[in-house]
Amino acid sequence: MHLKTVVIQSAPDSRPRWVTDCLLGVEAWSKDHGFAYQFFDDSFFDVLPDWYRKKLSGRGPILADLARLLHIRAALEAGADRVIWCDADTLIIDGSWQPSVTAHSRFGEEHWLQRDKSGRLEIRRQPHNAFMIFLQASPVLNFLIHTIESMIARVDPGHIAPQMVGPKLLKALHNLAHFDLEPEAGAMSPLLLKAIRQADIDVIDFFLERSGQVPKCLNLCASLIDESDLDIEGIRQKIAALL
Repeated sequence: MHLKTVVIQSAPDSRPRWVTDCLLGVEAWSKDHGFAYQFFDDSFFDVLPDWYRKKLSGRGPILADLARLLHIRAALEAGADRVIWCDADTLIIDGSWQPSVTAHSRFGEEHWLQRDKSGRLEIRRQPHNAFMIFLQASPVLNFLIHTIESMIARVDPGHIAPQMVGPKLLKALHNLAHFDLEPEAGAMSPLLLKAIRQADIDVIDFFLERSGQVPKCLNLCASLIDESDLDIEGIRQKIAALL
């Protein structure tokens, strides 16, 4: 079955060069597979209700959690059969990769590599919204939009936790609804990034053994990276070679 697929991304005009490199990689991947590509700059948030923007002024990530869903819905209403969302800091590792067949909704699955309190390596698996797929038939999209708007309308502005209506909400709902997840669309923890850049085979082998998946695209989690410039192509090649 041929699907008309739209890939959506957004990033502010002011951004690190390495994020632009990631954007270009996703755009090229989209075109290689015949997907339409839509990019939004600072106008990305214009789709939000006025009350939502005012209440969350200055809280970019939480504003984006709803904005991305509204843009996805708009693309579906405009005629797309399938919409794929990729965060701006998504690195395509394997350009030939195509996401799994999705019944109606799918989220990325991060295998978050970290150390526990005793210093031992561990992996935490959970859904993330840096990568999402929605089809026309999705019963999840409108429910998420409703849930986020309802939560933000009722919450005390002084007690809005980071990721409250993003990954944390998805994780809570996943425990009940058991969403379809895409393990090949993962997330790069700072510890994993360091291991890959330093070719730390022990840490990498632990990640591969415990995750059970070779990621084909990774969200680099820009908010956790202090560097203003990364050699994206060099990192991609290292990941492709090591993984």
